[in-house]
Amino acid sequence: MKKSSIPISVIILTHRNDSRFQKALASAQPASEVLVVDYHSDNDWKKLKKAHHFNLVKRSGPIENFAKERNFALKKAKYDWVFFLDSDEEIIADSWQEIESLLQDKQTEEIDGFFVQRNDVFYNKVLKFGETGGAQFLRMIRKEKAQYLRPIHESAEVPGITEHSTIQLNHYAHQDITEFIKDITHYSSLEAEYQKDSDLSELQLGVKTIVYPKAKFLHNYFIKLGFLDGWRGLVYAIAMSLHSLMVRVFSYENS
Repeated sequence: MKKSSIPISVIILTHRNDSRFQKALASAQPASEVLVVDYHSDNDWKKLKKAHHFNLVKRSGPIENFAKERNFALKKAKYDWVFFLDSDEEIIADSWQEIESLLQDKQTEEIDGFFVQRNDVFYNKVLKFGETGGAQFLRMIRKEKAQYLRPIHESAEVPGITEHSTIQLNHYAHQDITEFIKDITHYSSLEAEYQKDSDLSELQLGVKTIVYPKAKFLHNYFIKLGFLDGWRGLVYAIAMSLHSLMVRVFSYENS
């Protein structure tokens, strides 16, 4: 497989200027087009251009509506097929063979999107259980058939046929607990802002505040076997429960 020969656009939205973004950019290089949408990341783009091929689009930041920005990027993509890669992810090298094979397969003409598996790496180990274990995301899509919805925790809506694949990503979301808690605070506040126009009464919100975080922990740690990931699984289950709690707390502040 020749470098930069696969007819697909990989899109990376980034605010990062760390090793995770560089890893994401490097993993996208087999694609004929790599489109980087930058939100004041302060990367040394001239230096990166010497090592990697990509097209750069600069936007004002930070991102307040993720669906809007992904839909914007879709319109900028050159190829019919698009692969969305987050700036803290990498496409596993062996997966490029399947991506190329899918694009060449005549049966793909009837398909508008493929789900890929994302492996969350936490303290240098893949989490196999809990909320993120074996998670599937719709990332490889026909740009003319897809539209992103929800300003936070956005998802692609594809009206046509979608299939699962064995394409895999590694996800390096949190380098340490401090960053994890910071991210939880940020995204839970955005989620609460999105939900502020809901019709929940104060009583209903209070019940959810008490019940949901506990249920979240029990579901992730026991039902989804998070305990099999050892101490990492415990930390992750607690953190996701904290996220659930903070969404409701911020919702109280917004009401």
